[in-house]
Amino acid sequence: MFLLDTNFLVDLHDELRQRDGGDGPAKRFMRAHKAHAMVITPVTANEYAAGISNEREARRFLRRFRMVAMGRDIALYASRIDREQSAKGLRLGENDTWQAAVALRFDLTLVTADTDFDKVPQVKRANYMP
Repeated sequence: MFLLDTNFLVDLHDELRQRDGGDGPAKRFMRAHKAHAMVITPVTANEYAAGISNEREARRFLRRFRMVAMGRDIALYASRIDREQSAKGLRLGENDTWQAAVALRFDLTLVTADTDFDKVPQVKRANYMP
């Protein structure tokens, strides 16, 4: 199962809106992995929707993906990651910490082009960019 990061969602959104019908890396990734479940977090939904001026368009786009609930368990995973990374001087941004916690807790592969996740080698990543 794949956890989609914000940069992937933004790229997929942009590629789907292109009038020329061309395929970009996000669309190619989706096609190549169509048998796999794709999920997002509330953090990803928030970051994505903040960049879209039309809330109805954002809502329609986000409906394509199941959203992972984030509760106490995820908060504790995130706090553990934050402490470990801070001790190494490699602290992630707050939103990336939440993403890493969800990926680790549910053993998901994070689909992202964000190299900041290299700071947490336990997170399995799939880079969709060529």
